[in-house]
Amino acid sequence: MIDRLLPAERLLYSGASTCAGTFECHPGDPLFHAESPSTAHCLVFSRTPVWIRHERGMRYVADPTVATFHNRGRVYQRWAIAREGDRCDWIAYADDLVADAVSRFRPGRRGRDPLWFPAEFSRVSSRVYARQRRFFERLHAATIDSLGVEEEALLLLDKALTAAAAPAAAATSPRHFDAVQHARAVIASAPDASPSLRMLARGAGTTPFQLCRAFSRVFGETMTAYRTRLRLLASLERVRAGDPLTDIALSQGFSSHSHFTASFRAAFGMTPRAWRARAGGWRRT
Repeated sequence: MIDRLLPAERLLYSGASTCAGTFECHPGDPLFHAESPSTAHCLVFSRTPVWIRHERGMRYVADPTVATFHNRGRVYQRWAIAREGDRCDWIAYADDLVADAVSRFRPGRRGRDPLWFPAEFSRVSSRVYARQRRFFERLHAATIDSLGVEEEALLLLDKALTAAAAPAAAATSPRHFDAVQHARAVIASAPDASPSLRMLARGAGTTPFQLCRAFSRVFGETMTAYRTRLRLLASLERVRAGDPLTDIALSQGFSSHSHFTASFRAAFGMTPRAWRARAGGWRRT
């Protein structure tokens, strides 16, 4: 299932059908910039933003709003966005499970390895991101048995593949795709900041109008909504840790505790206090 573990990886679970673990690599590590083949067919959930380019693919931003698919043996490369480097959680799958999961995509995949995933990444909802965070927290705490691990691992794969199979946005040019990725990189590097639209467009090599139009078409939401979602996803760890909610709200760019709570509920379907209690990290604030 996994050819080998990399020095930056930590294995949390190993079973007959799936394996799961974490990856943490800082930009100063030689491994960070090396072109290397993926060691397994796996689904990756990023916790920090990082540029990724798969062999023969286009460069894109992997961050908490997307799930990335890696195919065993396919070479990929990364570039830093955040000073933390690349922090992510991954789930590897046995070949027969991958073949079964991707079988519905085979008609349009002539000439490609039948085990390859149908996309390089897919946009995932805030609730799916929160769901996988709970999954990995349970792995760290050893509070989930093998049946629970393997079932949840496959359900997360189904969520990511379903998102990848959703009707594609209107066709866009490689230039517009690249412009959107550059804007995402700037926003994801400091989601608590408020960059100007002109600055984002200038850095992406396009106009404000073209960037607004391309971002919504390529990524399915506005830049403002994307930034808000990044802020909320980043808040999950601090909410779980028991930080005062007002402090979290203001540091993440929300105007007040109530504004943060309302946005959190809309994104995750529960209040910050409910998330804290569910994650097992509740304390009075």
